[in-house]
Amino acid sequence: MAIDLPGTQRKILEEHQGRWKSTKADVRWIYPSNMHLTLKFLGEIQESSTENVIAVCKEICCLHRGFSLLLNGTGIFPSLRRPRVLWIGVGGKTDLLCKLQNSIETALEEKGFPREDRAFTSHLTVGRVRSPRRLSRLLEVFLKDEIVIEPFTVKEVIVYKSRLTHRGPIYSPLAKCLLGPGKK
Repeated sequence: MAIDLPGTQRKILEEHQGRWKSTKADVRWIYPSNMHLTLKFLGEIQESSTENVIAVCKEICCLHRGFSLLLNGTGIFPSLRRPRVLWIGVGGKTDLLCKLQNSIETALEEKGFPREDRAFTSHLTVGRVRSPRRLSRLLEVFLKDEIVIEPFTVKEVIVYKSRLTHRGPIYSPLAKCLLGPGKK
């Protein structure tokens, strides 16, 4: 389950990513068309559970109103000493984002899906480090990038199916769950 990015934000991220790629660091970059803010990753689930997951998402989304987010700042997980994930920070109404995510997490847990071990940290993954080759140059450029991308309104949550291929994941939307009372 994820929040999709509008085209404007994707385009700006693609431009920034071009600068980061120019360092030639050994990073698997996320295609801009695949970028989204993950709220809940379920992993491999039974086909029969899909409708249940969609129903939970729709039920929860109609209890939450739309809100505004923006993308700003850069960071790495888990640490500067062992960088694995390159990410963009999320600002704006993150309190509402966290409430939505927690509602989804709790409702799915009640249906038997395991709760995430780690606390939710809103971020947008833009790349995954494969090796330390040219990494120091990339981190120098990436962490100094004062990225601030204009706000956008979150109006829906998308339930995606992902299929792994040798070129990376392919995401297919299964359902759009609209935010707001009476929406489904």
